[in-house]
Amino acid sequence: MDIVTVTNLTKTFGHGPRQVKALDGVDLTVENGEFVAIVGSSGSGKSTLLRCLNGLEPYQMGSVKVMGVEVASLEGTALRMLQSKMGMIFQNFNLMSRKNVFDNVAFPLSLWGVAKREERVMELLELVGLADRAKQRVQSLSGGQKQRVGIARALALNPRVLLCDEATSALDPKTTSSILDLLEDINKRLNLTIIMVTHQMEVVKRLCHSLLMLD
Repeated sequence: MDIVTVTNLTKTFGHGPRQVKALDGVDLTVENGEFVAIVGSSGSGKSTLLRCLNGLEPYQMGSVKVMGVEVASLEGTALRMLQSKMGMIFQNFNLMSRKNVFDNVAFPLSLWGVAKREERVMELLELVGLADRAKQRVQSLSGGQKQRVGIARALALNPRVLLCDEATSALDPKTTSSILDLLEDINKRLNLTIIMVTHQMEVVKRLCHSLLMLD
């Protein structure tokens, strides 16, 4: 079953002579539980494509359907509901530096008023190997540990799709390997669909079932 279907997607920025076409006629099909890589040179539209998938960027032409729903047709609460089913992992972690590990992971649960937050957060920290760091400030963590917190936070609302924007490019090779092990385990154990923007071809060879190359 296809969980993401992109057809002839076109996205532009600006107007008139300053208009830039970031995506032009992109097609992509992702099956449920698949691990997909998006690759291409800098400026080819990789991150823009991710942001179109979860409704952070509007698109001018084509279709983006996630779980059978056209993303452009959603707004307000309906769009936020879709976004809650699409976790996001960032290159630079995007954690709240003044909060501890537990509170960072609990944040989306608090926003959505989820009950039994402590049980869910500790379950996620156990999954990413940081159960013993729950009360530690994120400022004191290593890059790999910060990314594990980011992964736990992205999983908090039980998403169907995990979007990773250069999730390992800020990490050293050994730490990258451990994060890839974790993502592979999550993909298999939870049957979670993962779409990863990357420029690291070893990531593609090691983990991905299919590949989209943007030129």
